[in-house]
Amino acid sequence: MMCAMSSSSTPTPTNVAAVLAPIIERLDARADGGRGFALRFWDGSELPATPGWVEPPAVVFRTPDALVRMIRRPGELGLSRAYVAGELETEGDLEDTFARVKIWRYAPFERGDIVPALRAVRRLGILRRPEPEPPACEARLGGRAHSHKRDSEAIQHHYDVSNEFYRRMLGPTMVYSCAYFDGPDDTLEAAQTRKLDVVCRKLGLNETHRLLDIGCGWGSMMIHAAREYGARAVGVTLSEAQAALARERIREAGVEDLCEVRIQDYRDIADGPFDRISSIGMFEHVGEENLAIYLKQARDLLADDGLFLNHGIVRAQPAATDPNSFAIRYVFPDGYLHTQGAVISAFEAAGFELRDDESLRAHYARTLRCWAENHDANRELAISEIGVERERVWRLHNVGAALGFDCGDLSIHQALLAPLGGGPEFETRIPGYRS
Repeated sequence: MMCAMSSSSTPTPTNVAAVLAPIIERLDARADGGRGFALRFWDGSELPATPGWVEPPAVVFRTPDALVRMIRRPGELGLSRAYVAGELETEGDLEDTFARVKIWRYAPFERGDIVPALRAVRRLGILRRPEPEPPACEARLGGRAHSHKRDSEAIQHHYDVSNEFYRRMLGPTMVYSCAYFDGPDDTLEAAQTRKLDVVCRKLGLNETHRLLDIGCGWGSMMIHAAREYGARAVGVTLSEAQAALARERIREAGVEDLCEVRIQDYRDIADGPFDRISSIGMFEHVGEENLAIYLKQARDLLADDGLFLNHGIVRAQPAATDPNSFAIRYVFPDGYLHTQGAVISAFEAAGFELRDDESLRAHYARTLRCWAENHDANRELAISEIGVERERVWRLHNVGAALGFDCGDLSIHQALLAPLGGGPEFETRIPGYRS
């Protein structure tokens, strides 16, 4: 990707590139390895990658508006808006380009850079241009964060996009969470089916059990639990589109007598106890302040001899949520990622005993790349169904998140919990399920 020296000569920059070169070169000198990508501008001028990079990709500023957004909204927000709006494009592999841009963006902007930066943008007339409106698909939620109404709006923003779009990206299992791979040749479908089975086996499911699936999505966990283990399953979601397709898939699987799908907030479930509870890829939506409420509700709904499996994304280090991040504005509005240490402490405070905890970080990076491949293979269909802007959101999200799991900024854990002093007596570590 980046090691061999390039022997090609560096062309003299002109026009927009010439104007921006003094400030860009300052940042290049401070970036680790320089700048591993070319910068191409709306007038056709270009700043090539710094020497030492082989076949560098390019970041293309298609209009001055991309630069306007980045100056008016520094950080992720301006960059995200420019990309989603199509004003900023990449030439070359998107994931490779994203990784190189991420490294370069950490180059420190120093006090001495202010004057040359202002001089450059004035010469280009950028300061006189109005800031464009945000892309239409940017989340615009109203009301109190994590009220029932706003949580419903946040879930609908993310999931009520198009069932067909998700079917093509996720594959036939329609599982929208980390898969469980068993080797380099494993398919996404096999790995997702294995993940569902691992969850069922960790929970020790059987036909005597009543299962609650919090955030049931399109019903995949419920169907597997009912069809393979005979469990009676109740699933809740706030997405009407998910609920409709989940009911259809349950009928097609022939397990409608064992499965019930509800459009219901987890805080409003009142018909416990349940013998087993699963929550797969949902607790990221509950928010920082509501984690204790979520876990108390799970404990109140769980039978004293029951088990609860919580499968969710965490961050490596504590950090405040950036309300202007790409993920919050376009993908998971009002989402929050805890550290696993904080989550375990919250489990204990809610009256749970941690029986088993497994990190699937590497599995999620591979899962996201499988989704990215599926998405790229169906880009034109995606655009026709969800629009150009949303298609670009998902294309960027899949590769960006994969890199986050690769580098360890993000992780994902399956935690198996029992009521403190309760739970079943059997050994919950399953021989042979770990690859």
